[in-house]
Amino acid sequence: MRVRVMTMKQIAPTLILPKALQGLVSAITRAQSLEELSSVFQKIPETCNMSNVVYYFAGSGEKLLNPDGFTCTTYPREWQERYYNKNYLLIDPVVQRGLHNGLPFEWRDLKIEKGTPGYSLLMEGLDYSLGHAALSIPLLGIDGSRGLFAITSNDPHKFEGLARVSCVRDYQMLANYVHEAYLRITAFQTRGTMALSGEERACLKLAAEGLLGHEIARKLKLSDPVVRLCLRVARHKLGAATTEMAILNANQFGVI
Repeated sequence: MRVRVMTMKQIAPTLILPKALQGLVSAITRAQSLEELSSVFQKIPETCNMSNVVYYFAGSGEKLLNPDGFTCTTYPREWQERYYNKNYLLIDPVVQRGLHNGLPFEWRDLKIEKGTPGYSLLMEGLDYSLGHAALSIPLLGIDGSRGLFAITSNDPHKFEGLARVSCVRDYQMLANYVHEAYLRITAFQTRGTMALSGEERACLKLAAEGLLGHEIARKLKLSDPVVRLCLRVARHKLGAATTEMAILNANQFGVI
């Protein structure tokens, strides 16, 4: 039996430098508001050598395709205004495909008949320098919410061959971080701060002072599992993905 060996040229390359990707992920997970998230979002094209990037929160359940839903994009302002003034969201073939198919897809793979509104929309978009190639990544949150992330490039061959595999791998991870950050921020804004118990507040305060879990346990005379539980519950109540973010939220709202 012959064993096929994958050469270095056949291995999908990493398109986003690890340090750059780590920096973006760190900034996204630390964003405390939609303004901060949008600010980080604007840095993606230059950092990742792309033309444009788009994130659209479609909603959850049957409440999808909200024209007023949160959208973050680097598209030209003129195109953004035309897109929403013309209510193109309802006829956009990219959005329709993204909400009915969970797999990443390149826009050129869409089978759209000439003369249809969707075809005219895509042709019109070319006049606004959106990019000559585009890749969309559908998103599904743990709560059933849906979103759509897209990247575009002026290089028409950007998403061909192994490069496409790399793009899907790298940007799918980045897209999920953006989606989770949006859900976290909006949930926190809607729910607000929830009261922390005395133990949860004490654990978080000591964590803010730089103490590790076992040090907190020893100082408060609690078991390690209880300390871990307190910190996990505190993160949930404060709408934070990490203990560091929980500390930032707690300080911001005067909880500790």
